[in-house]
Amino acid sequence: MLSLSTPHHTTRVRAVMGGTSSTAAETSGEASANDMTSGDVSELSSSGGVFRDGSETKTDENADTSGYAIAISPYTPTDQTWLKTGPQSKALDPLLEILYVGARHPTTNNPTVLVCYPLRVAQDLNRSSTKGYSTNKWNPKVGSQPVPWPNTFWLCCPDVIGKIGKLEHSGLIKKFNARFRWPEKEEDLEAAARDAEQFAKQHTNYAEFRWNLLSEADKAYSLENGYDEILRKCGVGGLRVPQQVKCLHLHYAHYLATGDNMVGEWCQQELDKEGTT
Repeated sequence: MLSLSTPHHTTRVRAVMGGTSSTAAETSGEASANDMTSGDVSELSSSGGVFRDGSETKTDENADTSGYAIAISPYTPTDQTWLKTGPQSKALDPLLEILYVGARHPTTNNPTVLVCYPLRVAQDLNRSSTKGYSTNKWNPKVGSQPVPWPNTFWLCCPDVIGKIGKLEHSGLIKKFNARFRWPEKEEDLEAAARDAEQFAKQHTNYAEFRWNLLSEADKAYSLENGYDEILRKCGVGGLRVPQQVKCLHLHYAHYLATGDNMVGEWCQQELDKEGTT
């Protein structure tokens, strides 16, 4: 089963996809979640080069993080090398800031879920002019200004991605979606209604956690530019409809990292039944 080790918090580890690692935790070698110090997720600090003022800032130490207890470990240079050599290296924005690893594969210990900062630099012409980077791929109208990255929990393990993809192809998205959107059609109406209510709350928890990853300066920046609508009010992966199930990978990544996603939990049950975990 792709379950996590005992959940607890730690301080943030900074890294930019495709860049160099920058903290003592990363350069000290491989570390497990059990090696990390205790702390609150809200103690995470922002790194220069990604945010509006490029300065080192910290979020409020008392900020609400929705009560998530996440078993996290550093995003190490070894993880970075592994990710760059796999298929996910092309799927992820090279300027995305990876905070830490939210879940690891129980066999390989490679990252299964990455926890990402809610803002990213959209354009870097110095990079896009070099081999392997497109001047158009990450080039919205705001140029080099940070833009939202609402998908906080990113499933990155090819093995797990393939297994969840098979569940999608089996029609589970339609099945799960129907349970939340039309509970009156379910055999147990009350149970389906409770599930829909709980799932909506899980969307809210996701949004609160994502918003509280931001530094105070980045919260102000997001409010000024209207990005709070997607970062603070939208749910899992940026979904706007709380009854919507779209892409099981989004929900499974959230579940692996936090245990707080009903759809992800149902996916886990399906994998367990098939004996593929």
